[in-house]
Amino acid sequence: LDVIIAGDDVSKKKPDPEIYNTAADRLGVPNGACVVIEDSVVGLRAAKSAEMRCVITYTEQTVAEDFYGFGADAKLLDFSSGVDVSDLIGEGGVLPELLEGKRDPKE
Repeated sequence: LDVIIAGDDVSKKKPDPEIYNTAADRLGVPNGACVVIEDSVVGLRAAKSAEMRCVITYTEQTVAEDFYGFGADAKLLDFSSGVDVSDLIGEGGVLPELLEGKRDPKE
């Protein structure tokens, strides 16, 4: 990875978008070209406040949360349930389709 930023690297915590704005700045990428992978409403709110698209990975415990009501662009089961990186970036994966402007291509 070219840039790694942890909570200790920023002064404001999620749902403030500082961590995502900092990542985009350090990568030299516009916020609108970024896709965040999150697992919580707090993280989703931070991503959307940074004007980034956001894919939610959910679990059996969080499947009923209203992620779409908070602006999620797509949802996937979390990685512990067999979803892997190819489901995100591989052929027919969520990220390439989101970058083409399709909302929730897997629903």
